[in-house]
Formats: sequence, structure tokens, C-alpha cells
Amino acid sequence: MKLRSGRSWIAVTFVATLVVPAVMASAASKQDRLDKVQDQRQELQQKIDVDQAKASELRANARELNSEIIDLRDKVTVLTDRVDEITAEVRSVQDRIDATQAEIDRIESIATQQAVMLYKTGDTDTIDALLSSTSLAELNDRITLLGVAASQNTDALVRYGRLRLEIQDEHRVLFDRQKALEAARDDEAQALAQLDVRYDALAANLHELEVRLGREHAEEEILADQENKLKTAILAAQVGRAVAARGVSTQGFIWPLNGAITSPYGPRWGRMHTGIDIDGVTGDPIVASKAGRVIVAGYYGGYGNAVVIDHGGGVATLYGHQSRIAVHVGDDVSQGQVIGYVGCTGSCTGDHLHFEVRINGNPVDPMPYLP
Repeated sequence: MKLRSGRSWIAVTFVATLVVPAVMASAASKQDRLDKVQDQRQELQQKIDVDQAKASELRANARELNSEIIDLRDKVTVLTDRVDEITAEVRSVQDRIDATQAEIDRIESIATQQAVMLYKTGDTDTIDALLSSTSLAELNDRITLLGVAASQNTDALVRYGRLRLEIQDEHRVLFDRQKALEAARDDEAQALAQLDVRYDALAANLHELEVRLGREHAEEEILADQENKLKTAILAAQVGRAVAARGVSTQGFIWPLNGAITSPYGPRWGRMHTGIDIDGVTGDPIVASKAGRVIVAGYYGGYGNAVVIDHGGGVATLYGHQSRIAVHVGDDVSQGQVIGYVGCTGSCTGDHLHFEVRINGNPVDPMPYLP
């Protein structure tokens, strides 16, 4: 029995000398890859920060530009409404002009006769004063100056001149106002078109930037996933190295976690503590102490998130209080395979692994089964 035990110890020592350097090399390779991924992710995050700042600036510019467009459209609408009002006024005034023109037509023959009479008498100054004036004020001044306002032989001609000037004045005022309003509306419409072009260009740039940000975020998520997987793999490799260094027991078990025992098997706080507590930090990988099949993987009362592995021959191991479980019921696991991660779920007072060995369902002290 001693000879067999000695051979087992020699075999374990030999395996450990082979496994540990290989694990160290693997961990070092993964660490190099992790460093590269982290550098890539940091560089990508810097690009994302720059693009997000640009996107924020573009969104702010878009909001400001959109506000300008809304204000300008309101002004164009007001001007358009005002042009419509003036157009309506023009139609109304046109009615007055038509009535005035009718009056002109009515007295035109009389005014013509009076003009002919003045021409025959050689009073061309009066004809010129009455027919060549460019405004009512000028006409009134000339009439006063020539003293023809009350003359019976010029009353129709004076009336004709005044009506003609009234029509011209009404046309000039209204058309000038309409022309000014239309010019203002055209200017505003041109400015609005330019703003629309700027807004469309800005929106296109923003869309392009947001598409790029979407790609960058997707790439960043991929890198983050790679980083997490590498970290997990490194932790697993480190745990594998640590437990490999502690060897394999004569019963074929390894330590599920490399840590100090914080609570042994036996009576505790007035009741039986059916396993041992191994110190760890949340997220530390837990490995299968021996190959077997998972028969429990989920929340299990006071054990919290727990895994139970059946090793055959009535032997099973339990791993409690996990923060996250990495296997499923029915999985066949190999010795040293990561089955979960240290946590403090269920009834616990701190991060640790609760480890049990059960024979035919009954808990026994795990220490004799561990190296």
C-alpha cells in the first residue's frame, strides 16, 4: 500500500512538473492577447469618444438650424399671408380704379373739348399744367398758380387730370407695397432654401457619423467580449496552475479552488457544517475536483447557486454559493474544468466556495479526499 502510494505521489509530481510550465506558457500567451485586445479597445474607445463629441455637436447644430428654419418658415408664412392681403387690396382698389376710369371716360369728351379750346386760344401753359403734372400736389400748385381752379372752361379738364393722377397714385402705392412684400418673401424663401440645404447636409453627416458610431460600438462590444473571455481564460489558467501545483490526491481529487480554509468540516454554531469553506473573491473560477457528470446546476436553497457532480461509485461533490454557474445538468466535465465562479449567493457571510464530498448522499469530511 505504501509502495502504491509512493508511486502515486511520484506520478503526481511528474505530471505537475509537466503541466505547470505548459499552463504558465498558455497563460502568458493569453495575457499577451489580452493586452493587445485591451489596447485595441482603448484606441477604439478614444475614437468613439471623439465621434460621440462630434455627433453631439452636430445634433446641437441641427437643433439650432431647425429652430432657424422654423422661425424663417413662420416669417415666410406671415409674408405670404401679407402678400395675399395686399393682392386682395389691389383687387378692391381695382374696383375703385374702374369706377374712377368710368368717371374719366364720362368727362373725357368734355375735357377734350376744353383742351381744344385752350389750345385755340394759345393757353398751352394751362393744358401743360393740367396734363403733365406727375402728382396731385404738383397739379394743385399749378392750378393755384394759374388761377384755373374755378374757371368754367377748365373744370372738366381739371377733374380729368386729378382723376388720372389719383389712379396713378393708387396703382403706384399698392404695387410698390406688393413688390416690396414679394421681394421680401423671395428673399426669405431663398434663405429658407439655403437653410434646408445646410440642414440636409448636416443631417447626412450626422447619419453617416451615427452609422460609423454603430459600427464602432459593435466592434467595441466584440472586443469587450474577447476581453472578458480572455480574462476568464487567464483566471482559469491561473487557477489550473495553482491547483495543479497542489497535486492530485490518492483518491484522484484536486482542489476546486486555491485558497485558505476559512471554516472546516464539523460542528459550527450549534449545527453541523457539512463541508469546508475555501476563501476566494467573487469571480474567481471554480474547477471540478474530479471528472464526472453534472446532476445539479442552479439555485439550491441555502447553498445559493450550486453545482453537484456525480463521480460514480456513490461519490459526489458539491460547490455552493457561486456568483455564476458555467455548466448545465447532464454535462460531462473533466477534472480541472471551470464549472462556475466564486460568489456569495444563498446563506453566506462573505465571498467563498462551500465544498462538500458526499458518499451515497451523506456528507463526509472533504479533507481526506483532497491532496
